[in-house]
Amino acid sequence: MSAKTKRPSPILGAASTLIDEASDVLVTKASRFRHTFEADVEAIQPDPNQPRKVFGEEDISLLADTMNERGQLQPILLRRDSNARGRWFIVAGERRWRAAKLSKWPTILAIEHDGDPEIASLLENLQRVDLSPIEEARGVQRLIQGKGWSQEQAAGALGKSKSEVSGTLRILTLPADFLAAVLTSELAIPKNTLVELARVEDSPARDHLLGLAREGRLTVRAIRSIKDGDGPGMNDKAPGAGERQRPVSRQFSFGSLERVATSLKAVRETGRPILANERARLEHLRREIDQLLGVQSTDSADL
Repeated sequence: MSAKTKRPSPILGAASTLIDEASDVLVTKASRFRHTFEADVEAIQPDPNQPRKVFGEEDISLLADTMNERGQLQPILLRRDSNARGRWFIVAGERRWRAAKLSKWPTILAIEHDGDPEIASLLENLQRVDLSPIEEARGVQRLIQGKGWSQEQAAGALGKSKSEVSGTLRILTLPADFLAAVLTSELAIPKNTLVELARVEDSPARDHLLGLAREGRLTVRAIRSIKDGDGPGMNDKAPGAGERQRPVSRQFSFGSLERVATSLKAVRETGRPILANERARLEHLRREIDQLLGVQSTDSADL
């Protein structure tokens, strides 16, 4: 008697076909890509070493509205908290997490990141146009100090030139109170202007430029003019014999004094303290005005 041929189960066959089809789209363990998962919003906390320190409430609110309308289009990156089971630190995407928290979302889409969190966080932030130059400079500095890297190594990791990294770090040599004003957006100064300003050695000339920056009148052209010796504060000594003096323009418009008066009034109303070199310039200006008015008064009396 011949053995009965066992027919394959149609259910198992269908299941096998579905598994084969799914394997074409599912991420396997050998894949270079990570699975996304839903993380509890309340189990997540910001990384204390996050380069970005200032988050505008209005920006977060607008992002929350967008996420509520269109959904979360990009997952955030998380790393495990080694000291607390089930808890996470944000590697990148803190703005999205804050927006989700504002909207009272219970979970947020995330990817676990087990690479270098500092590099990943800084790279993600550098790709955003609204990262403050001060935040960027401090992030690069922290990366170099934490890794024991040279500027060249940092430039390679961040995909930047060594000169870019050097210029970025030089921003941090500017006065702390000035950097704080830029960080909080009290002073809106582009990064390239800050780099040029930082390249001016600490001197009365740089103090003058810092004063222009606080008044919102600093430009790269003005900085380069100072560095080339064309502006105030660079040539304190009178030119020696044989040195050619620049001609003094005879075409002076008193209308320009109105702009000066307006700027001085703005400084007075803000209550900003006047630096020593600024006071010296004001006193010099006052003497010239007094002398000019004195000469005019004498000429009028003789008529």
